[in-house]
Amino acid sequence: MGTKVLVGGSTVSAPQLQDFFRQIADGSINGYNLQRFLDHQDPFALEAVVIDWGRVYQSLEMENEFRADIGKIAIPSDPGFWDVCVIQGVTPNRVVKALRDLGLDMSLYTDDLDKGVPTNDRDPANGSYRVRFQKTIEADPELKDKSAETLTEENIKGITLLERLLLELRYFLATGNHLDNENVTLCSGSRSSFGDVPCVYWRRGRRGVCVYWYYPSDSHSGLRARAVVS
Repeated sequence: MGTKVLVGGSTVSAPQLQDFFRQIADGSINGYNLQRFLDHQDPFALEAVVIDWGRVYQSLEMENEFRADIGKIAIPSDPGFWDVCVIQGVTPNRVVKALRDLGLDMSLYTDDLDKGVPTNDRDPANGSYRVRFQKTIEADPELKDKSAETLTEENIKGITLLERLLLELRYFLATGNHLDNENVTLCSGSRSSFGDVPCVYWRRGRRGVCVYWYYPSDSHSGLRARAVVS
């Protein structure tokens, strides 16, 4: 084992500092992470995961579109919520390709999600927008056992398939981990061409992101929407 060069008589080595600054440069560590570390808090707790949408749209090969529109839809960031930035031109198929390019297995109920899920409460084809959800790994626990029909009756607006896929991409880029390890996000803001409701979850056994569907009347404790909060 090679000799470690320590810095200033501390137990911190020069290679550790080099790796620290490399992670700052590539965005693995951001200012919020660093401040939590300086405050002796867990720098990588859920509340410390910051959404870097520039990096997301770089992976989607949409950097120009992102730079052109981000100023039009800017809202104050809040570490307590997932802030989803949806730029005009992005589609479910495009996000699936980016996830596959990152080496993730994608299990889809249809090869063409763009055509297979034509109805959405919000659509970037009509212009770029931002939408916000609770910052949780698993979909909203208070919405368990609620079908898409029930959510509509209760006037609860839910996440769309595209928004959920974008959130998966950004969370994976930030942490190397996945959302919905134990439950399933019901994308109640979307409908398939047959009127069914798409869903997304992480299948640990196959180590892949799954996109499936449920009937609008389906409900169970592990099937949970993510409600729009702003």
